[in-house]
Amino acid sequence: MKGYAYDFISYLPLLALAFGIVAAFALLARWVSSWDFLFNRLAPNPFLHTLLQQFVKVAIYLLGVLLALDLLDATRAVGTVLGAAGLISLAVSFALRDSVENYITSILLSLRQPFAPNDHVLIEGQEGRVARLTSRATILLTLDGDTVRIPNSTVFKATIVNYSRNPLRRFNFIVGVAPDAALLAAQQLALDTLSGMDGVLADPPPICLVHGLGDYSINLFVAGWIDQDQADFLKVKSEAIRLITQAFAAADIDVPDPTYNIRLQRKPSIAKKGSAAPGLPRKVAIDISRDDALDRQVAKDRQRAKDTNLLDTAAPKE
Repeated sequence: MKGYAYDFISYLPLLALAFGIVAAFALLARWVSSWDFLFNRLAPNPFLHTLLQQFVKVAIYLLGVLLALDLLDATRAVGTVLGAAGLISLAVSFALRDSVENYITSILLSLRQPFAPNDHVLIEGQEGRVARLTSRATILLTLDGDTVRIPNSTVFKATIVNYSRNPLRRFNFIVGVAPDAALLAAQQLALDTLSGMDGVLADPPPICLVHGLGDYSINLFVAGWIDQDQADFLKVKSEAIRLITQAFAAADIDVPDPTYNIRLQRKPSIAKKGSAAPGLPRKVAIDISRDDALDRQVAKDRQRAKDTNLLDTAAPKE
């Protein structure tokens, strides 16, 4: 019994030295992880900044623990513990495969930056503004104001349509004219109307092409470009349809309605063609500025959950 006591007492300086090594490396880990200037250079966004800090901190601390155990000649026990930890981590990774996949893809998405905050995107059939990117999901605010959560693993593998990355965007619509209408005159009138509109760019120029034959009309394809930073896409498209419809009516270019033949057995009759509606002013003042209702909602959502957002406006975009 006295031999064990003497051995323990003689072992105390070595044990104290081992604890001292662990404490010193813990302080070193804390000090190195506070070097923000270094991690700001290495990490492109706040999420990776924090992740890298934690990794360096844990790595330095574990190095101190391994050195202390080696000093105490307990490396064999370390191997056993690490092997058991590896088996446990493997089993946990299989059980939490989806969560781990979402976490890894969140890191990759924060590096790739396929979209920025408030970008108008279409992902897997879900359309809306990007509010946040968390460690598990991408949060969209739909055009109706609803919140949609899409798993990051789905976003990473999905085809993403980003309507905001290029500020220039083309709107288009189909307008039908009567088969006996003067097509060249109708096309030129549509082009002149678009060229005189607020919000429609002169370069690239608007176009009006014969699209095809309908059941009761000849369809014209009308398209024009807008600058989304200056004008609202839906408002300009709506105004273009209204003005071209009025211009055709003022020029007696018929936009035909569906025609049906009705046969009556007893009293056949011919329906009289109704008189045209009185013409309206071709152009009136209308607000085509960008609609910022969703912008404000996205900003409010980002402010409410700023600590969980992995998107960085200053990060390089894909």
